[in-house]
Amino acid sequence: MRSLLARLAFMIACVSSISTIASAQALIPPTRLGFSLGAGLNMGSPSQQVWRPEVARSISGPDSSILRSFASETGQLFTQGASELGFAAGVYVGFPITNTIHLSGRVGYNGLNAHADAMQRRGDTSVTSSIHSNVPTIELTPTLEFYDLIPGLNLHPILGLELGLPIAESQSQKATAATPAQVSRETQLTRDATIPNTTLRAAIMLGVGYTIQVSNSMFLQPELSYRIPLTNVSTATEFSPWSIPQLRFGVNVFFDISSKDEQRPQRTGSTAVTAGMDRVVALDNSGREAPVSQINVEDVTYTEMFPFVPYVFHGENQTSPDASMQRLQTDRTSGEFNIDRMPLDAIEINRNLLNVIGSRMRSIGQATLTITGTHDGKGEARTANLSKQRADNAKQYLVSNFGIDAGRITTEARGLPVRASSANDPEGIAENRRVEFSSNVPDILAPIVVTADNQRVAQPSAIVFYPTVTTQDSIASWSLNVTQAGRSLRTINGAGMPKSLTWSIRPNELSDAQVPVDWEFTANGLAGESSSVTGSIPVDYLSSVRRKTENLSDKTVDKYSLILFDFDKAEMTADNRRILEQMVLPAIKSNSKVTIIGYTDRIGSDDHNLKLSRERAAAVKAFLSSQAKDAQYTATGVGEQMPIFAQEQPIGRHLSRTVQVVIETPRR
Repeated sequence: MRSLLARLAFMIACVSSISTIASAQALIPPTRLGFSLGAGLNMGSPSQQVWRPEVARSISGPDSSILRSFASETGQLFTQGASELGFAAGVYVGFPITNTIHLSGRVGYNGLNAHADAMQRRGDTSVTSSIHSNVPTIELTPTLEFYDLIPGLNLHPILGLELGLPIAESQSQKATAATPAQVSRETQLTRDATIPNTTLRAAIMLGVGYTIQVSNSMFLQPELSYRIPLTNVSTATEFSPWSIPQLRFGVNVFFDISSKDEQRPQRTGSTAVTAGMDRVVALDNSGREAPVSQINVEDVTYTEMFPFVPYVFHGENQTSPDASMQRLQTDRTSGEFNIDRMPLDAIEINRNLLNVIGSRMRSIGQATLTITGTHDGKGEARTANLSKQRADNAKQYLVSNFGIDAGRITTEARGLPVRASSANDPEGIAENRRVEFSSNVPDILAPIVVTADNQRVAQPSAIVFYPTVTTQDSIASWSLNVTQAGRSLRTINGAGMPKSLTWSIRPNELSDAQVPVDWEFTANGLAGESSSVTGSIPVDYLSSVRRKTENLSDKTVDKYSLILFDFDKAEMTADNRRILEQMVLPAIKSNSKVTIIGYTDRIGSDDHNLKLSRERAAAVKAFLSSQAKDAQYTATGVGEQMPIFAQEQPIGRHLSRTVQVVIETPRR
């Protein structure tokens, strides 16, 4: 019973691990070379004689007379097999014949072993025998792998033939005699006896695998297989019939060895790619979709607050941030860093966090700073002093590049951050590798506010494209390019089957002319074929005539973001309320229209994030409407449906945990 439960638990765990990822998009690997590792349940189906001549002759010990009397009987067989765990390792190679059919093979070690029991009874006396066999082989398994049989299902069936050359054979047997008159005792009968006439192993391999791309050239391929033996372990009469089926769970780790100019094999049949566009819609401030007939552009006095995420993120086990996460100045002129010259982009501003802090610390002499280093609580927890080194490196940068007195900066170290992101999601784990900043003077970490006259603002501010691709093959890549009068506005690239693509229109992104926006969506197949679809959206520049005569804006638009919500939280902090009181409430007039939009990052389910974004927006609306009661308020949440920032990096995900307050006030 115990072995049966273990076998069932193993099979359930393997199937569950694969089923959780089976809905991912199909990935077809290139020509490859690597290694394979596996663990298998060897399920012996024995039919061996309990007592053989060489066994009977070796009987000795306190129960030898009883055992010899049983050994004189013939025909008793081991028939109760049990599962044994074995291990396998070897070299793995594969290459595509077509996109669907790949030829692969494994060469290596296969640990075959087996266990069996038998019971004999004569009157009140019983003898229980157990036998353990070990028949490891050098395995050669050519296989066929079948990819993308069901579009969108990233599981590939495997069919192969396992051939195994035995490299050792040993067997040990034990027996326990029991009578009512004496206590059972175990007697060693044989030790490392050989198995005669072992044969070449042949078995059919049936399996299923899943492919994961780790990097441009490295892949992981978990697989589950069942080996059905076609041959017996030995041709000797006393060992026949006896075979060892095997259930194996393994993983192939391999690398792309295809040449750069190698052409991907094509499927038999058509591989044509046809790109289309199901619909192009606008998203209003409530996140509702509506047909887009045109984009209205008008000149306004525009104010936007660019908030700070008071963290600098690091790569795994790194003590200094790389260029993708923080812009570090390498010369002494960084002490002259000018905040006003930064691009009006929230992500770029936060990538200059250390430089902004250094510049403000120079200007506010009474300010002190605390820098706390953290780690992810996973693999980084084994690296000694990592958190402290991160904090000390940030301090050294400020001291060396901005001339800040070292006595004004305190460094601390801890494990996970106090306000940690998800410890179960890879993106959340990456966000916990950071240094955190706090100051006795709030202005050190205050948002940057930019106000400019005659800024061109688009309505709607977000356009969503729903492309379609028809093909019998997989999609290698796709791109969406948005232009105006030949000038590129936005390019979005990706791989696999695309979903919805959102273009959030930034202020001044569109020109001050009645020129339509053109878009082109292109899909590329694996064999080099491509298809494109194009379209355009009219643009109405509403203020173009009025500006010529009056040169005035007709209303003001103030946009503020509160990037102070903790991961998976909607409660307002003291910093939230302070920013609302000092920077948002003064801009709200009695005739203002205030739109409050809640956002989230992409970690978590869509439904949960939509609910969370609405709770964040409702919390801000409740506070503002209690202070400025005459304005008109609208609050909604869009979750992760309408991304406000790119979320490939931790900065963008933190910026997305926000509520945006848009205040439109007509000129009186």
